[in-house]
Amino acid sequence: MEDIFKPIECNDDDVIEVGDNTYKVSKIKTGVSQSSNHSLAQRLQQELNNQIIQLPSVEKCFKEGIDCQILTLGSQNWKKGKVKFNLSIEFYIEDDLETTNSNNLNFTEPESPFDDLRRMIHEENS
Repeated sequence: MEDIFKPIECNDDDVIEVGDNTYKVSKIKTGVSQSSNHSLAQRLQQELNNQIIQLPSVEKCFKEGIDCQILTLGSQNWKKGKVKFNLSIEFYIEDDLETTNSNNLNFTEPESPFDDLRRMIHEENS
């Protein structure tokens, strides 16, 4: 399924209103970052364990990453590296989606000014 939402860039000084509360983006980022270092990481560790996915430290995955190897499709060898988790905050503008969707429905390709010329040349060569 294609994701129709396209995130926009938010600056730390942008403000988001959720219900009756307003927050600077920087405050939300700080809250998410601090949560990912403690309780969120512990909760994620529990959920991964429930799915029989054993990672040495989910909290370490958020901070510095953990050593691992990857075997990609088409590759003949494992590659060493680190896996690191990253949380992101994305904002989607609903009005742009509605405008884009309505524009796509009403879009008709304009006639080229050269269509008449092409017809004339085609008639002469026929």
